Formats: sequence, C-alpha cells, structure tokens
Amino acid sequence: MQRAFFTRSPNKSELGLLKKFLACYRDGSGNHREQDGSSRADSRQIERCLAELLHGKTTENKSYYDFVIEFNEGGGIAARGASIKSKEITNLRGYSNVSTKLRAHLEISNSSAKDWQSCIQLGLKEEDFRQHQHPDAFGSVILQRQENERLLSQKNYLNRIQSDGEKWFEESECVFISVLYSSTEKGERAYLLSAFSIILPKPKEWRFEKSRLVGVDIDGNVLYEWYALSGSQFKYYPKISNRMNGTDLFFLPRPAYENLRAKAARLFGD
Repeated sequence: MQRAFFTRSPNKSELGLLKKFLACYRDGSGNHREQDGSSRADSRQIERCLAELLHGKTTENKSYYDFVIEFNEGGGIAARGASIKSKEITNLRGYSNVSTKLRAHLEISNSSAKDWQSCIQLGLKEEDFRQHQHPDAFGSVILQRQENERLLSQKNYLNRIQSDGEKWFEESECVFISVLYSSTEKGERAYLLSAFSIILPKPKEWRFEKSRLVGVDIDGNVLYEWYALSGSQFKYYPKISNRMNGTDLFFLPRPAYENLRAKAARLFGD
C-alpha cells in the first residue's frame, strides 16, 4: 500500500490539492481569524483536509488517531492511522527544508488523571516528582501509557468495523503528521508537513529540569518533556531531518474573502 505521508512524500498533484483544501478556509470560514480579517483552518479543519486528501475517515473525538484509512488486504481489512499535530513556529521561514536544527512540536497528551493512575499503580507519587526522584521510572510510565492508549484506540476502532474477516492496524505505517506553520508576513504563512512513526522512540536519558521531566536524545537535546504536575502535558520534539517523509516549505493560494452575511445570501438568497 502506497499513500502520501503514510509511506511516501506527497507528489506534486497531491500537494497541490492539499494546498487548495487548506486555502478553502482562508475565505472567512476558518475557525482562526487573521489580523487582516481573513481566516485559516484550525486543528480539526486541518485534520479534515488531510483525511479528505488521503480518503480517510476522521474520528472526530479524543481517539489517539485523528483519521484512519482502510484497505482490503489478504481477505481482511488493514487500517492505518494518523495523529495530526499543528504548531506555529515564529522563525519557520528561516530554516532550510531539512534543517538539522528544526524540530516538530507534537503535544501527544494532557490527561492528568490517566497519567497519575498509571504512576500510582507502580508506587510513584506526586511528591516523588516534586523531589525529582525516579526519573527513569516516571519516563517509562509516560511512554508506556501512550502505547496503551494507542492500542486501546486501535482495538475500539476495529471493533466498530462491520466485517467477519480479519481486522488489524498496520502499525509500521501509522504516523504522526506534524503541521508547522510560520507567523504571518504580508498576510501569508509558510507551511511544512512531516511524517514520523507512531511508535515513540526511547530517549537516551530521562532527567528532571525544574518542574518538568525531560527525555534527551543522543545529542543531549530535548526529545520529550512532561509537565506532570501542571496539566500533565506530554510533548515530543523529533528532528525534522529524521522524518519518514514530508513536504518542502509551501504557501497557500488566497481565495476571495466572503463574510457570513454574503455567504448566506449566496446560498439561500436575500
């Protein structure tokens, strides 16, 4: 199975179509308002654009995957999932397309109750975190919880498929898709999309830094950070140069702006 972002970079035609999908939300229908009065797609709308491009089904919930594509393979149904993470990067335009310094910004989860339930089951307490005790144990817990959450989401999705045949997720082809976009310059934003394996790698080391637990890579740079005591945000920062595939920097076409009053009149008359 070959599909853009899951197994390869998008081709020229696919990228052109994605630009048009994203640009549709610049006409005033996007949920984020720009300073010039136009709009842009929010995270959920970006998910729908990618799902439409890749013939996927959006989950429209808090599932680990934001959309899933299904294929008939070997007499059964093979599914591939994508988790989409978008983030504004102020100086994105200043980076080369495969800069060794640029990293994706993926907020994987922020579920304090589930995180601490997993910690308590292993005898880890909030006071241990405050006192910077057991960094390796806390790191193992948060990574394992992400795997458990992913596997549960996969199980629940497969249970909803109406089929008597075999059903499975092809995990080697499931991905995080990072959507980075620049700050506005002369009314325009640059975009960069990158795909990474859904399987989270182990860091070289876990250590505490002030109020966060940090997982560092082989270069000593931050790969993960977990704010367990303040919202429980768990973030992943893979290098763009280590991505599976992706795009170069690109810009979106600009459609005519249409306010809600004008759109209602066009659709339904005065």
